[in-house]
Amino acid sequence: MPAPDVATLDKVTRPSLTDDGQHAPALRFGDARVMALMAAITGFCHLIAGFDNRTLVQRMRALLDPGYSTRQATYDLRRLRRKQIIRRVPGTHRYQLTQTGRAVAVLFTKAYGRILGPGLAALDPRLPTDISRRSPLAQAWKQLTTQLDQFIGHGLVPA
Repeated sequence: MPAPDVATLDKVTRPSLTDDGQHAPALRFGDARVMALMAAITGFCHLIAGFDNRTLVQRMRALLDPGYSTRQATYDLRRLRRKQIIRRVPGTHRYQLTQTGRAVAVLFTKAYGRILGPGLAALDPRLPTDISRRSPLAQAWKQLTTQLDQFIGHGLVPA
């Protein structure tokens, strides 16, 4: 399964229109509900018969919010369908991930869970100094911040 290209990510993460002119709301990377939604549908990859609203509600309640409703699931299913992340199984109320949908969902969950989340935790300014000193990422970030501050303070010529 190839990774999604930049145009696909742009289409998914920004509001757009479907081929028939319907509004397709953005699926914003990093948004808690979107990230839980992507993690939930990634778990449905193996289901040959697909998944339904009730299955999505159960997974989202476990991942995000015990109050997640069937109405919210209906809205999310519509968003996913309009972004071509899922497709409806003909003659049913069940859905399957598209190949693009699988790639996007996996990218979202892996990038957030393995890169962004741990990376931001390592850069947390509340991190004890002895721990941040052992983090190459934290040290590099601190050096970048220092260099940018120096550049802005001394390197820019007033207009």
